[in-house]
Order: sequence, then structure tokens, then C-alpha cells
Amino acid sequence: MYNFPIELKHGSGAPLQLDPTRLLLAFETDHPRAEIEQLAASVELALENGEPEPPVPGETVNHTASRYWLRARGAIDDERFQLIEKAAMALGLAFISPVYRLQGEPGRRALQAPLPNVVLVRLSQRTGLEQDAQLAVAGVAARLPLELRDETEKTRHLNGYHYLTILNFRDINAYALKQLLDEARLPQIADVQFETMPLITPTSIVPSDTLFASQWDMARIQAGGPGTSGWDIGTGAASVVCVLDTGCDLGHPDLRFATPGINLGSMLPDGSPTGDHGTACAGIIAAIFNNALGLAGVAGNARVMPVAFQNWTDAEVAAGISWATANGAAVISMSFGNNGWSHALIDPAIQNAFNHDVVMCVATHNYNGAITYPATNALVMAVGASDQIDNRKSPSSPDGEIWGSNFGPQISVVAPGVRIPTTDRRGSDGYNTGAGAAGDYTLTFNGTSSATPHVAGLAALIRSAHPALSNLQVRALVERSAQKVGVLPYAEVAGHANGSWNQEMGYGRINVFRALDAADVMIKDAPGDSGSEPFTGGNFWDFSDIVVRISDDGVFVPGDPLRSKNVERGQANYIYVRVTNNGPRAARNVHVTARITPYVGLEFVYPQDWTEVNPSHVTPTPIAVSFASIAAGATALARFRIEAAQSEALYGWVSGSGWHPCLLCSVNADNDYAFASAPLTASPATPRRNNLAQRNLSVIDVVAGAPVSFPFIAGNLYNTERFMTLVVDRSRLPPAMPLLLSLDEDGSAFPLVDFTALPGDVAPPPGACDDAVVFLEKTRIATRLGCCQGVMTLEKGARFDCQPSRKLGAVSVVGGDVVLRGEKRYVDVRGSMATVRIEKAPHQRYALALQATIPAGAASGTQWMLQVAQQNSQEDTVGGAAMLYLVR
Repeated sequence: MYNFPIELKHGSGAPLQLDPTRLLLAFETDHPRAEIEQLAASVELALENGEPEPPVPGETVNHTASRYWLRARGAIDDERFQLIEKAAMALGLAFISPVYRLQGEPGRRALQAPLPNVVLVRLSQRTGLEQDAQLAVAGVAARLPLELRDETEKTRHLNGYHYLTILNFRDINAYALKQLLDEARLPQIADVQFETMPLITPTSIVPSDTLFASQWDMARIQAGGPGTSGWDIGTGAASVVCVLDTGCDLGHPDLRFATPGINLGSMLPDGSPTGDHGTACAGIIAAIFNNALGLAGVAGNARVMPVAFQNWTDAEVAAGISWATANGAAVISMSFGNNGWSHALIDPAIQNAFNHDVVMCVATHNYNGAITYPATNALVMAVGASDQIDNRKSPSSPDGEIWGSNFGPQISVVAPGVRIPTTDRRGSDGYNTGAGAAGDYTLTFNGTSSATPHVAGLAALIRSAHPALSNLQVRALVERSAQKVGVLPYAEVAGHANGSWNQEMGYGRINVFRALDAADVMIKDAPGDSGSEPFTGGNFWDFSDIVVRISDDGVFVPGDPLRSKNVERGQANYIYVRVTNNGPRAARNVHVTARITPYVGLEFVYPQDWTEVNPSHVTPTPIAVSFASIAAGATALARFRIEAAQSEALYGWVSGSGWHPCLLCSVNADNDYAFASAPLTASPATPRRNNLAQRNLSVIDVVAGAPVSFPFIAGNLYNTERFMTLVVDRSRLPPAMPLLLSLDEDGSAFPLVDFTALPGDVAPPPGACDDAVVFLEKTRIATRLGCCQGVMTLEKGARFDCQPSRKLGAVSVVGGDVVLRGEKRYVDVRGSMATVRIEKAPHQRYALALQATIPAGAASGTQWMLQVAQQNSQEDTVGGAAMLYLVR
């Protein structure tokens, strides 16, 4: 067709195939739809609408007042193209663009028009000086009659791309020029892009004719409604939210506006409407709160910054994001998505907004499939829609509408997206064309388009209530406070650090009250622990905010082992636990718990090790462990007493090694919502949840020349893996000091630990005993038990299993060697770090020990540190222990 290429390459690398049956006609001035329909009929074309492909519910064609999409029944040849062009010239034709189909996208949303009169050029900055884009491009086409104009206002907001209009595009269009530039490979030109306009408006609305007269959505997300709600805490004063959309009805009585917006077609004020969609999105965000009129938005005292699309091109998206960023938007709401746009144009605008601390909320779209761009960009919050029963909106939702919210690995949260009441353009414009004030509102705004402004409104509330929070912290607060609703289970998923998640609901459905009310109580895993989960700042068992003192003296120095881990035998000792409120809101009803294990263990599993009370999990006496409130950013010191009898009985003294069990502590608060909803069954729990902490650092007094042993337990009753890895760090010991890891200890150093135990609900592991005896019938056995002769009755199905072996299996070592001494195996640890991979049985704990001899010439006061850590089969560190030897 004419001189348009049959195939182009999209910025993603996917091919664009020419659709010879469709055209985009652009005019110099606006024309009513009826006039264009007459023009189309005169040249045997039809205006694009719901035919010939079945339309998706709510899908609208991206006609504007000056650009219209036309189609023919068959391919348009060159002769017919010229007839169309001649007829359109009478109405002031600006250009005709071909239409291409993007491979991999279904339906009409695959159809795009790379505009023939625009190229976007990014210049290389190798020289450090900005070059003239027009001269750089013209140099390639020196033999061609090329006339260019750099649209400076658009260029200013395109993050390094120059928006170049080809004034004589009938002589050389954008397709030919881009090909020339690509082939020339000029060092001063880094990239060339088309400006692309989609055939389908990329907004994510699904209009419905069904009325629903109340704001059920605001009650559901606990913004308002019965009881204490988010609006009791804040209503979004001072926040500026950009609605990047079709502009807004600037005279609507239920909306407040910030500084004048902009229309992206002209790059001039004032953000007035180019369609109905933007006004509806704005009302969900910021319909004025408590003004005895209409509705209340999520952030009803916020101000709207309207930025209006003209043609919905990728260049307009990039310019809109950048303009909003430059003009003070704290939040940008984007209820649209289109995979045909150039990432090269839009991604830099998103990065720039992110760098300027803007929160960006983007709709996932309504095709019941994969999430669309730009919601796939990791720097934005991808927002899906939930239905009226708190599941992902799908074609089977009870509302009966046949659309579904897109979902996938990028989804952040969901929000209500069905039959949402909101503001509408007044009068005969808008979705509701009813007379009078009733026409100022629509009660059935649908889709991820309506879900997204709920999240943008929540972000505005948070930014108003807690202005010091960064965009990342705002996002984390929204995600960590979301409710785990719906029928699908939530789970820990790599790459999703703000709690449990699933690919349909993300972190859950937003809750405004919880987000504004959230505290975050924590026990630091180390002095540098900022509260990020998981903690990655070093060992989480060495210098956590837990100390042991021989008297209740209030001294709290967790970074000094000599003042934080000493116990005197035969007297009461004291545990101090420092709690920090790392959240933006005061923590209510804070409670701290503690457990003492009568052994040094390398792995602890939540909740069992933190909640069980038995010989292996001893509870110290609470002294001051509950606090009515801890202010944001403040700390409190919980106190426990280790009774004299506990100090005497717990591990250490009998083996002559000193007192060094592990301490496990947890903290919770009524409004620490993230911890309340977190799944904590996986290992390691401590670094993954800052409410949990442990102290596994022992201080042992030694004398020069004496042998020393560091007994510890590896594995856990709830560990089902067949292998574990121990990492021995001897880098802070003298290089010549010999060190052995004993693999075949008998467990006598731990008299309170039952190494034969299995969890109460766990059967013996398969293969634990191949010689098990199973009684097929009820059986009576004459036997003697103790001093008594008698008969023991065994019911049908009873079985006798041999005890699982406590002996470790095959061993491989890096940084040392396995040696035999008698019948016992040892690892001779020679390197500064040794890695020992060991075969083990599921549900089994093993006694091991590190053995050394203190150098004979060691001076009094010398300190040496020894570390051992355990890793799982994924090479995650699940726990560890440290021993500080102090020469006396």
C-alpha cells in the first residue's frame, strides 16, 4: 500500500506487520464524527467501531477530534489510497498513517500507527556537549529534501529524546528516515524511535449500565464506613496527585485542582477534558471530603493535577510523566496500558519520576491475561481489580460482567474495580448524561481503571500523613498492610519482599485504615539493622538487641560481648530486649516474649521454637514485657529474669563449658499488620521477619594452653531436607591454632535434649527403618516389663519402628579434610573458612562440637572469635552461633 513498509520492528524487537485494510487519518483542525463518517462512505471506507472483530467489553477506539481510524473490506491499493488522500484533503488533511499489527498481541489492541511525520532521536553524549539534533539527522539525509522542526516544549519533557517533526513527510516519511539513520550508525545518534498511537484507547475502563447507589468500595477498603476508618486518621490534605488521563472537568463542584494542568497535544494549559475517563478517575482519588455534596474520594482533601492526552501516543505518555514530575506531583495515577508503546521513550520518564520520589500507580488492564505495559515496569505499582467478594475480578465474578483483571508476576496489590461510584463530566458529556446534578456522577465506573485511583488515593493519604516517607517506603506500606483476601493462598515468593503474595491478588486488597495506622515493631538483628526484610547486614545471631546481665542494672550494650552475654551460676540473671518502632505510627499494646534453649543450636523454626514450652524451650520470668504504646521511632526495653534454678539447670555447667544457650525473642503489636499476616513456616524466620530475633553468642573464659570445646546442635525437628551445609569461620583465630569439627558426638553435652524425638505430628521418615514390624492382626505378647510378668496387647495395624540413626552420612569438605581418630570422624579445619556438606536424615538433630587448644603463650585479656553457620539446600543461611574465647 503506497510507499509504506510491509514490516517494521517494534522497540521490543517484535515485528510490526502492515494491516492493508486500515488507515489513521489526521486533520489540521477538529471535525465532528458525522463529517468523517460521510467522508469515509464517499471512498467506501467505514469508521472503526465494534466491527468486524467482536469488541472486548468497555473497549473504545482511540478516535480524537482531529484523528480518526478507518477500515476497508479489503486491502487498500495505491490507486485507492490516492483517492482517499484526495477526498480527505478537502477537510484539511494533515497526514495519513498506515496501521500495523504487533506480533504477540491479540485482537485490536495489537493495532498501532507509527506516525509518518515524527521521529524521536536521542543523541550520544560522548562528547559531553549537547548537539543539534536537526543537524545530526539532516547530515544523514543531505541529498534529500528533508525539512525538520524540533518541537522544543515536547523535547524538554522526553528525557533526552528530541521530538522532530518532518515538515515535508510526503517526500521522506519517518519510516524511510529511521531506516537511513539506523543504517548510517552515526556515533552522535544513540537511538531513533517512532511516535506510536494505539487504535484502542489504552484506558482500563469497562463501563456498565447497571446502577449501584453506594460507595461500597470505600467501606470495603476501610477508608470510611462504620467504626474507626482511615478517614479518622487523615484525608489527604496537601497531597498533589496527577491524573494522567483524558483531562478533567475543571469546573466540577466535587473536585479541587492544583496548579493548572496541561494538554499533551499542544503542551499548553490547562488539562481540560479530551474525554470522560479522567474525571471519573479523579473522583475516586479526590472527590471532596465532607462537603455535603456527591461523593468522597479516597484522599478527599488532596488536589488533582490534570494532564490530558490528545492522541494517547507513547511520546505523550513520556512527556506527561515528566511534566507531572517537574511540576510537583507526589503521586501519578495511570489507568491505562498498551504493549505497543516504546519502552525506550517511556522507561526513562518512569525512572526520572522514581528518582524524584514520585509514587506511580498503573493499571494491569482488563483482558483477563498478562499485565500490560507500563505496569510491567518494576518502578511502578501494578494495580489489579478485585470484585465485590474480594477475589480477583474475573469473567466468573458474581457481578456477571465478562471482563477479567490482568495478573502476573509484576502485580503489587488489588483494589475494588466493579461498579464504582465517582465523579462524571457535567451536563450532556460524560458516562451519565442525565439532567441536573445527577449527571455530575456515574455510579458504575469499572475496570482496573477504577482500581488504580484507589491505590493512588491511598498513596496520597500516606504522603500527607507521613511526608518523610520515600516513594519506596510508601509502596512498602501499601503492600505490607494489604489484606490477604480471596480464595487463593498467599505464600513467600522470591522477589516479593513485603510479605506473602500471589500472582492474581499481589500482596492483597488494599486497606486504608491499616496503611495509615501501621506500626512496625522490631528487635534489631544487628546494630545496622534498618528493618528491611530480609535482614542482610551480617550474622543475625551475634549482636542482636538482646543482652544477658548478671544484675538488673539497666546496662544495654549489645555490641560488646563482655557486657552482653555473661551469666553467674547459682543466682538470678537478667535478659534485656530492646524493641524499636520502625513504623510511621505509634505502636499499640506491644508485647515481648522470650525463650531459652538449653543448647547452642544452628537452626530455629517459627513458630515452634518461639512458642513451645518444654525442657528444650524454657520461659524466663517476665518483669516488664508489655507496653501500652511505643511512639514512632522510639524504643522500649523489655526485661526478663532467669531464675537461679534455671541458670543452674540449663546447659553448660555439667559439661564444664560454661553457660551458653540460645535466646529467642519476639515482639508484636496490635497494629503491626505486616507481622500479623505473615506466613512464617519457612526457614530462616529470624532474618525474614524483624519481629523475631535470637542471640547465639557465648563468652567463655579460658586459660592459656587449655583444650576447649564448643558443642552445638545442627538441624531441627522440622527440617525435612536430606543435606545440610556447615560453614566454619576461623578467620579470627590464630592461623597456627588447630581446629577440629567433631561429627560423631554422642549428645551427652546436652542432657536436656532428646535426640530421639520426632515432631508429634510427623511419622518416621520413609526408609528410616527397613525392618519395621507391622502387626496385621490384634496380637497378645507374654513378656516381662521391670519386675512384672504379664501380657501386652497390640491392636491391628500397630507397628514397631527402629529409631532413626543419629549418625551423619557422607561428608564433603572445602577448606579442610575429613580425618579418622579411632572410630570418630572429624573435619580438620585449615582454611580461614571451611564449607562442610553433610548427608543427614529428615526431622533429626545432631550433636557436634568444635575442638581446639588455646595457644600456650596467649596473654591475659586476649579475645578470639569462632563462628559456625548452617545453610539449607538453597544455600540460605538458616542460623548460626558464635563463641568468644577470653583468656584470663
